[in-house]
Amino acid sequence: MTKSNRFAGINVVFISRLFGTELLAVALGLGLSLLLLSPSMADLFELGLYLAASALVSFLGVELLLRTGLLARRIRLKLKIVLAVGIGAGLGFVNAFVMSALMFVNTVHDLPLLLAILIFAAVIAGYASVRMSSHIAGSMVTIAEHARQLSNGDLSTRMPSRYSDPDVADVVSAFNEMARNLEESAKKKEQIERSRRDLSAAISHDLRTPISSARVMIEAIRDGVTETQAEQDEYLDRVLTQVKSLGSMVDDLFSLSLLDVGELRLNLKPTAVDDLINETLNSMQSTANGKGLTLDSSVEQTLGNAVIDSKQVGRVLLNLVQNAIRHTPPDGTVTIVANRNDDRIEFEVRDTGEGFDPADSSNIWTRFFRSDPARTRSEETTAQGGLGLAISRGIVELHGGEITATSTPNNGSTFSFWIPDARYMVPTG
Repeated sequence: MTKSNRFAGINVVFISRLFGTELLAVALGLGLSLLLLSPSMADLFELGLYLAASALVSFLGVELLLRTGLLARRIRLKLKIVLAVGIGAGLGFVNAFVMSALMFVNTVHDLPLLLAILIFAAVIAGYASVRMSSHIAGSMVTIAEHARQLSNGDLSTRMPSRYSDPDVADVVSAFNEMARNLEESAKKKEQIERSRRDLSAAISHDLRTPISSARVMIEAIRDGVTETQAEQDEYLDRVLTQVKSLGSMVDDLFSLSLLDVGELRLNLKPTAVDDLINETLNSMQSTANGKGLTLDSSVEQTLGNAVIDSKQVGRVLLNLVQNAIRHTPPDGTVTIVANRNDDRIEFEVRDTGEGFDPADSSNIWTRFFRSDPARTRSEETTAQGGLGLAISRGIVELHGGEITATSTPNNGSTFSFWIPDARYMVPTG
């Protein structure tokens, strides 16, 4: 639609609305007059003409004030409301007085009385308009004051919910909702910034440790500290271990970055869950043997296959088993339990290790978290990088599942998670 056509449509709507309102006003006036006064047809016709002319002049006067912007100038809201009420009352006053003088009222006795009554009514209307405008304007002033507090950084400011006016109450509700959202956003931003600083510090520490260790051993080999080929091979093996640790940590950081930006994609396919668990245990068997630990599993016989991302779920199991081995003393046991619960697969990794403080149950998923900050990281802990549990949670949640942990200090821990079997998932969209 062109600009001219659009304006033409607006004008048609405006004119039809104007004349429709005028016809309604005239019809009401004539109807009440006919009901209360029983005038003759000639008087009724004359009254209709007066009413039509008066309504047209009044409506056009109001539109003129609005369209010329006289009521939209830099005038306080309170004064605008008083003016609006005054204009409405003034038009009613003039119309009533003029038509009464022309048609029905005795100019010697009745007209002054009517004038006094109209003036009295105008004063009452003026008082009511001032009081009501003060109430509305006061609400706006309060909103403006709280908005200034919000703009000055006081994100905890809230407006009291004491307003009975639905429109003002809606504005107050919207303001408070905006303030809450801004406060939550600021807290999240602060939390993200704090996490970023902590992550940077932890990464710097954990990268520096294997790099420094590898550099010392390489310098020892270069300076001839190793006297035999066996010693040199031992140093090189240790250097290789540190390099592998660095590579593992970089891989974990890359995985976390993919999870953070939502770029890690799942490759869902039918997987034999018992085989996945056996592969995990077999890969960690030598590490467990080195610490004198027993690895075990308990898999529901009817579990069968599940449509999952076997690589990512296997990584979660591996991370949890590594964590369990790291915190379980010699002669302990690490067990993987798996079963089906309707349309989801439930896993548990149990250990008989040192456990953790239940107060830390929500913090253990934090990157580089240590329940005892004063305790230095062992070489094995550094190799893990403190990212395994954070990655595990991200992978489980990406599947649409949930992961939790329970523990009693010195009585072992249980890490539980469930993921849906994708074959039972209802497609969305």
